[in-house]
Amino acid sequence: MERAMKAKTLRIAAGMMAAVFVMGFVEPGSAGGYGGGETLETESAVPLEQGAMDVEFGMVYSRANSGKRGWWNNHWSRTRREGGAFRMYEWILEVTRGIAPDTDLTLSTGWVDMKDRLMPLVSADFGYEVGNHGRGMDDLRVSLKRRILDDRGVSVAYVPGLTIPIGRHTILERGRFGPGQNYWSFDQRLVLTHEREKITFNTDFGYSLPFGRTRRTYKRDFGVYTGWNKHEDTEKSPGERGVLDFNTGAVYTNGPFRPLAELNYEHRFVCSEGNDSDQLHVTVGGIFDINKQARLKTGYQHPVAGRNASRTRRLLLSVAYEF
Repeated sequence: MERAMKAKTLRIAAGMMAAVFVMGFVEPGSAGGYGGGETLETESAVPLEQGAMDVEFGMVYSRANSGKRGWWNNHWSRTRREGGAFRMYEWILEVTRGIAPDTDLTLSTGWVDMKDRLMPLVSADFGYEVGNHGRGMDDLRVSLKRRILDDRGVSVAYVPGLTIPIGRHTILERGRFGPGQNYWSFDQRLVLTHEREKITFNTDFGYSLPFGRTRRTYKRDFGVYTGWNKHEDTEKSPGERGVLDFNTGAVYTNGPFRPLAELNYEHRFVCSEGNDSDQLHVTVGGIFDINKQARLKTGYQHPVAGRNASRTRRLLLSVAYEF
């Protein structure tokens, strides 16, 4: 199964590279409006121009080893990841449309295949039996970016959004392991972009607020499950309380290849005292302009510090086309 999954991933990557090759011969049109200042994980405050559309298909490979350095414990130290390794393939589709001046709308979803050898041990602690392999459709994310300031190269945008739980999520009592969450969440983000002659700086600060009666989920970004024993009172154990994140990055914009570097931090709040999670990553990569409409985005994310989370490394690859 693992070999077949790797072979499938290689075929998809090869298909993406073929699409890049083909798009290189497409007659360029007028670019819609990102301006070359986008980064990989950090939001840009510059929206698409009205009437433009951007379609991006991407793949993310994530892995946390099972050795002595595969887990961040509650004291921010590296330790063994009990149970075994974690790996995940994500295929992501994102569509953005400029719907008004200084305003764009984004829809994104995808398909996830993941294997976490820790999951059977966790489910057993809660009194259930769940396997280590999960796959299925991801949730739907809808966001609206509104630029509220544009002055001499400085842009500020507010980005509210919703995560709609349409994906396959984890249900321990049914023996199901999935990538989605079983609750809605209200996501909001404040973004600052400073465009200079040859370099652009992006910074964003966001919070995802869950709402719903039951908020148990497998947080695949952290490699942890939030839930409760089947004998506990679920009314008093809501689980997830939200995720706060901060991202900042810089991209060199003078040329068809734009190298970039970012710092990415997330803090996950849970109702169980002392069990919050943290993770800090450094992201390096670049964006290559194939022509005025198409671009290839690639990067690597390395774990720097964390707490109560998997020590996960990620490879990112995507192709975007702007109409």
